[in-house]
Amino acid sequence: MSPELDGDESETIYSDILFEVMLNGIQVLLHVEFQRSSDSQMAERLWEYNLKATRQYRCPVWSIVLYLKKDGEVAESPLTRDFPTGRVVHRFDFEVTKLWEILTIELAQKGLPGLLPLLPLTKGGARREVVEDVITGLIPLGEEPKTELLTLAYGLASLAFGKRNKVEQEWLRRRFAMMYDMLRETPAFQDIMKEGIEEGKEIGQLEALRQTLMHVVAARFPKLVRLAKGQAAIIDDPDELDGLIVKISIAQNAREARSYLLNEQEDEDDN
Repeated sequence: MSPELDGDESETIYSDILFEVMLNGIQVLLHVEFQRSSDSQMAERLWEYNLKATRQYRCPVWSIVLYLKKDGEVAESPLTRDFPTGRVVHRFDFEVTKLWEILTIELAQKGLPGLLPLLPLTKGGARREVVEDVITGLIPLGEEPKTELLTLAYGLASLAFGKRNKVEQEWLRRRFAMMYDMLRETPAFQDIMKEGIEEGKEIGQLEALRQTLMHVVAARFPKLVRLAKGQAAIIDDPDELDGLIVKISIAQNAREARSYLLNEQEDEDDN
């Protein structure tokens, strides 16, 4: 079902996944939220999605939050809201699934292709042989390869290995590069590539602006180079960096330039 849910007034919110399911001859919805990291408001957010989906589709909705990696606290069910007298006025039950607690073989034995991309995130699943099993399962002999799921598998396997494991990340990159011709036509892979290109452009623009700022400061106010380097490193807005370069370029003295670098407004500017 469409994950687009009506919000307040003109606001629209989006759940991750809504499935229509027939249970005992009755239409219900299965609502799944994928969560990468800890979120103190997760239970309330799940409650909001559940309520809006229930009202919009006029049928019961069962919500599940699926945590991909262990990262801080997880939501606890049920979520309750009590009246000052102690009486419970709201109770919201939902399901919590922690992938790192599920054995790889337990999920694999279900025989569902849609679950295969999740295997590297299961207990003991961050291994090359598990990734190979996922790839094999998504490219069945004599059948069309499940390219959308392969794209998802690539992203989740990378998440499972972690950024610091450069050896495994490089192996993963090379392994999926072999399937590039197969994957590149899928909308999901194209979105990933587009996002990567845009991020690359933005990072390149930021670095160019940082270098320009350093050149201007070094030429006009050499004693402020260290301060400028530290400030430039924490600014990730190209427009802000561009504006700072202009200000440093027209600064009358080192004191004024320093105030711009520290984002301070000179007293005399207010008078």
